[in-house]
Amino acid sequence: MTRRHMDDDSSEESGGDGRSATVCFLCRQRKTKCDRTLPSCGFCLKAKVDCQYVPKPNKRGLRAGYVSQLENRLEHLESEIESLKREETSRPSSQALQSPLSTVHAAPAGDTPASFSPPQRPAVWTAPTPAKRQRLNPETDAAVRDLMTLPNAYLYTLAETWFKENQPWCPILSHEHIMDAAASLPTPVEYIEDIELRAVLALELSYSTQAICLGYHGRRRLSQYLRSQVLTEALSDASLGSVRALVIVGLMDYGADNIASTFSLLSVCRRTCEHLGLFKKLLSQIQGESPSQVGPPPVNTSGGGHAHMISVAWATLGLDAVSTLGVSWRDASAALVDHLSSIAYVSTPYLRDSYRAHVHLAAIGLQPVHQFLYERSQMQVQTVDENTLIKCDEMYQNLMSYVHGQPRTRYTILENGLVDFDPNLVHTETLVYATTVMIYQGLVDFHATTPDVPLQRCVKVCNENMVTLVRSISDADAELNTPLLAHFFFVAARFKLVMCMQLSEPTDIAFDTIMHTINMCARRWGFARRLDIVLRGAVVELNGGPPVPPDFWDLKRSHLDISEELKQWSSLHKGLHLDGSTSGPYSWLSRK
Repeated sequence: MTRRHMDDDSSEESGGDGRSATVCFLCRQRKTKCDRTLPSCGFCLKAKVDCQYVPKPNKRGLRAGYVSQLENRLEHLESEIESLKREETSRPSSQALQSPLSTVHAAPAGDTPASFSPPQRPAVWTAPTPAKRQRLNPETDAAVRDLMTLPNAYLYTLAETWFKENQPWCPILSHEHIMDAAASLPTPVEYIEDIELRAVLALELSYSTQAICLGYHGRRRLSQYLRSQVLTEALSDASLGSVRALVIVGLMDYGADNIASTFSLLSVCRRTCEHLGLFKKLLSQIQGESPSQVGPPPVNTSGGGHAHMISVAWATLGLDAVSTLGVSWRDASAALVDHLSSIAYVSTPYLRDSYRAHVHLAAIGLQPVHQFLYERSQMQVQTVDENTLIKCDEMYQNLMSYVHGQPRTRYTILENGLVDFDPNLVHTETLVYATTVMIYQGLVDFHATTPDVPLQRCVKVCNENMVTLVRSISDADAELNTPLLAHFFFVAARFKLVMCMQLSEPTDIAFDTIMHTINMCARRWGFARRLDIVLRGAVVELNGGPPVPPDFWDLKRSHLDISEELKQWSSLHKGLHLDGSTSGPYSWLSRK
């Protein structure tokens, strides 16, 4: 290596090429001193090898100043978010609504350049802010215009619709608070201040028939605009109102077949409850009570107080436990969940209150099932032994105690002529029956020579319990219900089809009844429409048609484990299986 080359290397080092300025390659390996002033260092000369200077490796860890750069970028993003929130919440004051000339004169002299001509708008609108740059989005501008065209009475009606259709099975909002927020909206409505009202309107605009005046594209556009506002505020402000709003958006996303988003939002809700200290309060409260008395408190409709905060925490735990039942991963607050698991078989639900009983089942009664399904999913070979059957029987008896202890699902005619229906009774029964299938479906042997307990219980649940329940509810109540209901019926319908495949039998009336209910759920929720398409595709395969994904027929895979795969399949094949609900979900097969 010549001195000239070494000088070039030195100049390159100063230019930032990353070459070592002190040691050659071999000396670095030997960890010896290297004299770079020679054409070849002493060690390389003795070893009779070429002296090579190579780029030095990157050092481990973060480079100097990297954390400071990230902090500066974070501060910049936070300032932009704050300016966005201020812009969204700003209102033209009476002074800003005066003539443009008076507005300019009222501004400080230093704020207006000498060459600035009188503006055509109030001065508060002239500064280019990030919020204004965002408003350059045509879809956003169109959504704001749609919002401004809606009368206040119309928005008030949409808010009231939530309490008629959704509050009975998701009583997390205060009627007085929401209706006061709706009544205090300005005219015209350019921005909705209350985050809970925003979330309610986002859901109702997307799914309620009351919002069809905007058209299909318009209602979806405005709904997504309000949804994005809810997420922006809720993710930057940890509060009880943010938790309620995110729960509503999570239900909205589940119905729109965006289950992954629901998982993420409910995870945020859990962590927000933990951040607010709700889980710690809940844990200390239930540890001080008798295990048999642990459970959610009565729903407090006043909208305040410690009891209401605890109720929201219980509702979040229950909804999260139900929506993730069957996934092969666990993501929960360990201390609280472990305690709830330890009292699952000794805690007694308050069966006189159907909602409290359902939340008790979801948050406490399902904990052993979560643990069992998780442990089975981690096994390389899922064997069935006597201990497994004993554990399953213990879970089954505990689940059925919720059904046996509550009143039967029924319609009651009130004095004013209205029909009273309790959706929480349906939720509890459906959840128990679907959970029973989830427990036993991976243990079933369709070709066993002796009576198979897992098969018998799954058949009884699908052919008797589930069908009796479905026949006790109307089509309208199946439609105006939680989107999670469709997944419970899908579990039973899928098992029926797998049994037909294994035993080479045709579908029966029980399967048709369950399919009809899923079809009714699909009138409102896009997610249920996808399930309907997948099941019809499976029926086509049973009749010699093209196949659905193979995992559909593998009962060791849960309905949530195969959800995304079925979603992709249905998006490619839905045109082949769509059929009008008036003629049945798959009656067209008989016309081939």
